[in-house]
Amino acid sequence: MADFLKRGALYLAPMSGYTDAAFREIAMENGADVCVSEFVHARAVLSKAPKVLEKLRIDVLARPCGIQLFGGDEFEMADAASFVEEYAKPDFIDINYGCPAPNAVDAGAGSALLKNVPKMAEIAKKVKGALKKIPLTAKMRTGWGAESVLPRAALELEEAGVEVLAIHGRSKNQGYKGDADWTLIEETANCLKIPVIGNGSAEKLTASELQESACFGFMVGRAAVGNPWIFREIKAGLNGEDFIPPTAKERVETALKYLEKSLQNQGDDSLKAIRANLIAFMRGHGGFKKMRLALANSKTIEDVYMVFKGFLNG
Repeated sequence: MADFLKRGALYLAPMSGYTDAAFREIAMENGADVCVSEFVHARAVLSKAPKVLEKLRIDVLARPCGIQLFGGDEFEMADAASFVEEYAKPDFIDINYGCPAPNAVDAGAGSALLKNVPKMAEIAKKVKGALKKIPLTAKMRTGWGAESVLPRAALELEEAGVEVLAIHGRSKNQGYKGDADWTLIEETANCLKIPVIGNGSAEKLTASELQESACFGFMVGRAAVGNPWIFREIKAGLNGEDFIPPTAKERVETALKYLEKSLQNQGDDSLKAIRANLIAFMRGHGGFKKMRLALANSKTIEDVYMVFKGFLNG
């Protein structure tokens, strides 16, 4: 079993545009046990462009953390995984078999691979063979449409060398709508020898459902956007404790902390990349509407600082 795993672990899911290095560190500070990076195209990794290399950044305080790769060519995926292992020194490499976004599907990657289970296994086998020291994990959906590829695809990935499998209990066609199929996740977890990480509105499960699950751990995605405290909230529920949500001031202070970490990592030109995360922090309190509008209209980092400082000094 992967060294970083512990039963009941809470994962921050990989989300493009949101789970950058700064946000992952804040999530870990608030109870996430494992993080996964935004997905990165294998071909882009091999280009070694500076903006791509920034996505491979893993800060010391945000470990254990894996780098998620996507691509439809097993040789590119293997070469990218080998480079990432040496360059970024992640705790694991994760393969994306689930992203429904057009840029992934049109590249024959992400959830497009759910139509070709042998190809999924072939990619996993090649990537596994390219890694020297770290584990290989993967994330997938139940299938392309109503017909599920589980548990067959999961068993083939296990045979190919995947050591931990995260399953999002929705199909590609569902996107992020409708209920996740936790019955199918549980049935698949019971079929495998490797740990399964359950994903798909996991934060809505009761404490008893989490404790009695066949899943080894759970992954939280959209519920964590702008709300890294969700991990503390889940753990409080598991421990039978009351969760005290963050105050408006704490939300603004955390957003400001995220801004400063992002500036350290990406420099002054990072505003475009981090704006969505900054605005997401400003949800949950009625008085934030004007702040969200001001952040959306901010042209410079100085403008953003003025929005935050104006609230904190007001």
